[in-house]
Order: sequence, then C-alpha cells, then structure tokens
Amino acid sequence: MSEWAPTRLSDVTTQVQDVVRVVDGESYSLLGVRLYAGGPFRRETVTSETSKATRFFRVRSGQFIYNRLFAGKGAFGLVGPDLEESYVSNEFPVFDCDRSNLLPEFLMLHFRQPQVWEGIERVSTGTTASRNRWKESQFNDYRIALPSLVEQRRIVDVMAAVDAQILALSEEVEAKARTLSALRADVPDSDEVSISSIVQRIDSGKSVQTKGEEPVQGKARVLKLSAVQLGWFDANEAKRLDDPSGYTKTHLVCDGDLLITRSNTPERVGYVAVAVDVPPDTYMPDLIWRIRLDESRCLASYLEHLLSANEFRARITASASGTNKSMQKINKKSFGTIKIPVPDTIAEQEAYVATCDAVIEAIRVGKAELTSLRTFRSALLTSLLNQEIEIPESYDSLLTEVS
Repeated sequence: MSEWAPTRLSDVTTQVQDVVRVVDGESYSLLGVRLYAGGPFRRETVTSETSKATRFFRVRSGQFIYNRLFAGKGAFGLVGPDLEESYVSNEFPVFDCDRSNLLPEFLMLHFRQPQVWEGIERVSTGTTASRNRWKESQFNDYRIALPSLVEQRRIVDVMAAVDAQILALSEEVEAKARTLSALRADVPDSDEVSISSIVQRIDSGKSVQTKGEEPVQGKARVLKLSAVQLGWFDANEAKRLDDPSGYTKTHLVCDGDLLITRSNTPERVGYVAVAVDVPPDTYMPDLIWRIRLDESRCLASYLEHLLSANEFRARITASASGTNKSMQKINKKSFGTIKIPVPDTIAEQEAYVATCDAVIEAIRVGKAELTSLRTFRSALLTSLLNQEIEIPESYDSLLTEVS
C-alpha cells in the first residue's frame, strides 16, 4: 500500500476570484450551498435594484466551493455544468484544483465526512457562535492525506458507483410514493359526512419541558412533531423524557392510535398517521392530537390514507388559521366540519386500505434498503480514506474490460 502524503490545500488548490461588477439592467443568478454536502444550487436571481452588492464572483464548472458561515455543517460542493456562469458573494470562496495532483471529486469526497465537519466547526471563528466562519486562510492551511491520481480515480469511481445505486433506489422509492398518492386519491364513491359524525372524541397532548436529547431504549420519551408525517409514523422521532410525572396514562401513545398534528407549517399542519411499533412509555405532546373514531363506521387506517390524499389535505389546510404565516393551527370545531366520503361498509374501506398498504410496504422496504446502503456508503468512504481498504490494481483492468 502506497503512503499518502499529508498535503496543504494551498499546494494543490488556487482560490479564484473572477470579479464581476454589478451594472444596471443586468441580472445575476446567485448560488447557495446546501448543508451536509448537499452541494451548490441556484438560490435567487438579483439585479442592481434588488441587491445592495456592487460586485459578485463568477463560478465555473468543476470548481470547489463552500460557505464560510456553514462549513462546520458540511456546506461544501462542486459546481456542475448546469451552474456554469452563475455568481456568488464573498461568503462563498471558490477554488480550482491542480488536476495533476488533486481531482476535485476526490476533494469533495473528503469534505463529505461528518467527522471533518466537526473538526472545522471547532476551529471556526467569529464574534458569535452563529457568525463563525471557516476562512480561506484556514482552508489553505488544512492538510489532506493525498494518494496518487490513479488511486484517487479508483476511489472516486467506486464511490460514484455506490452513489448511482443510491440515486436509482431513491428514484424508485419516489416513483412508488407518486403511485401511493394516486391510489389515495382514488377514494371509494360514497356520500360525504362531517368528520365530527364519525369521531367519538379527540384527545389532546401535553407540553412538558425536555432537554431535547435523543431517547434512550427502555426509558420514557415524548414524540416530536415530526413523528407524524404524511400518512407515515416514525416512532424514532422522539425526545428523551427524564421526568414523565407531568403526563398521565391518557397521554400514552399506543399502536393503532390515529394521530394528527394540530399545529405545524402550512404544508404540514393536519398530517395524519396511525401509530405503529410504539415503544413503551411514549407520550403525546401538546401539538399532536389523538382521534378516537367510531370504528364501526370508519377505520383509522381508512382515515389515515384518505386525509393524506391531496384533495382532503387541501380541505384541512383551508380550515387552518394563525397570525404567524410560518405556523398554522387547526381547531377541533373546524376540523370536525370537514366533509369526507365514508363508505357504508367496512369491507369497502378495507379494500381501499389494502391497495394503499401494499404500496406502503414496498416503500418501507425501499427506505430500509436506502438506509442500509447509505450506512454502507459512509463506512466505505471512511475506510477508503483512512487506508483501511485498498482498491487493487486489478480494478483498472476490470474497468477497461467493462468499458
């Protein structure tokens, strides 16, 4: 195994500042950089009338870019061909790589590691924690273990193959999600009734102060708002509850409970999901309700799918209100007046549910595979960059044969 030489980034990269003066009558497409190695994206288009800036910096395809303010949260990326001729402010340093020694894609792989972000966060400086910056001088002094170009290319190729699998599986899951949306919209033909006519009561949760820490197995927990998603329940979205004395048994969440978010962002308020795989001593917060149905007339699973369909989501959001545009609330009275189709027979509801559930299960399997593949990707990248795994030279000849 060849030795990888620790190399200062200033020896293999060059900061590029292609200054463009802002002039009247011209528009400038500005980039941002997503957190957690999400890469650059078109953020907004500005003119001299909508921006106070007097200059921007032009970027080109293949350049390495990061956000000085959020480097500690993984705001790194490569400029793609689709972002050619876009612009950034001076908060987004841009670098060319010396391709005779460093592949931009290899550099990006290094900066996709959470442990790297953590180290950068520790050394970032500023007047306040929220204004900490990882400055260009720190980037230049940063050292990276650099293998030969041949070895870099092998690592980049292998990781690209894994990323291609992740992308393909993600697209497959998204396609199934679109199918589920279409199936949910295909509701049985029946007369519409008000939700209040099939609801026996709605239980409220309770707000109790927590430290916001991750839950501990076997210990009490309280659900986060994000536990109730669009027709999905995620029991892992919870916080540790050190002192459950503020709750009673009426606040406990059990498998089969139909939950709804009573307050959330406009696009998420009124999300409905049936609780599944709920750990013991899981409690309901004040922003989530439990809907107690007359299940001789309406199944919880039927209402879960029905109220996740676009048409009925729109009815819920239309009933929401709030002075804060970023957060909306529903109340029990207005929610109860919403009209929904409820088939007379449970068998009709069960048929609708079974069709939707079949796709739900396929999505669950796909998401589990995605989680496993992403975990594998992270472990593989760490092992490759730590030289715990070496890609043999035979890989090159194999690649040649395949191509």
